Amino acid sequence: MPSSCRIGPAGFPLKGPHGADAMPYLKEIGLDAMEYQAVRSIRIGRKVASELGSAASENGVLLTIHGPYAINLSSNKKLVRRQSIQRIVKSAEIASWMGAFHLTFHPGYYSGLPRDLAMQTQKEALKNVLDKMGERKINVELGPETTGKPNQFGTLEELIELSTTFEKIRLTLDFAHIHARLGGAIKNRSDYEKILDAVERSLGSERMRSLVVHFSEVETTMKGIGERRHHPLGSGYGPDFKKLAEVIMEKGYSFIIICESPMLELDALKMKRILTSFK
Repeated sequence: MPSSCRIGPAGFPLKGPHGADAMPYLKEIGLDAMEYQAVRSIRIGRKVASELGSAASENGVLLTIHGPYAINLSSNKKLVRRQSIQRIVKSAEIASWMGAFHLTFHPGYYSGLPRDLAMQTQKEALKNVLDKMGERKINVELGPETTGKPNQFGTLEELIELSTTFEKIRLTLDFAHIHARLGGAIKNRSDYEKILDAVERSLGSERMRSLVVHFSEVETTMKGIGERRHHPLGSGYGPDFKKLAEVIMEKGYSFIIICESPMLELDALKMKRILTSFK
């Protein structure tokens, strides 16, 4: 089965216009996806969001959105959980205004809780989020993201469990975060295959279609475990995108690949060239 991935940057392009004008620019340079960044604030109004969505649709650019970093659904403080729920619901509403089908967010931290209790707290909070979205008729997929630090909730196994518990939840698969969290564990194509096979076994082949994938090279902390910072492709840090591209093309996956490299659309274009080289 041939692959038909979409690729684009995490945010507006470095060398092009911002806002709705970024959409024809992305089309012109050959990209067809973008993740809108609401990581610091979620203040965009309905009119501007709708204009962005219309421009994306007209130019064949598929939008996703990244919600605020200030989210912790497994906090041991009720106020923090309540505010986190509100931020996710608001982000989902904005996503619906701009026609973004998927909302990526970091689910939070263990906050001193045993992992089973953190999971229970996450599930209760996410049910609350989905109920509120249902009341407002917001139809957006929630994508808790695999996280890059050991104190963060969000291992691959944890997010697979959330994705199989709730129909409207499908993880965002961040390979840089998995690589860093496991101390630089993604070295060979077989390492990618193990991750993707685990997701496909649990979610099924249909839900693998249009899975949102984040990628960049990543530097780990001095201790060797956990994410320190993202780097451009070819920096010498792992993981290696070529090996992932080979697996994607061989298996015919149709992912939405968001480039989180500091070089944004420039590295997204490199990723596209690498993918097409395996055709």
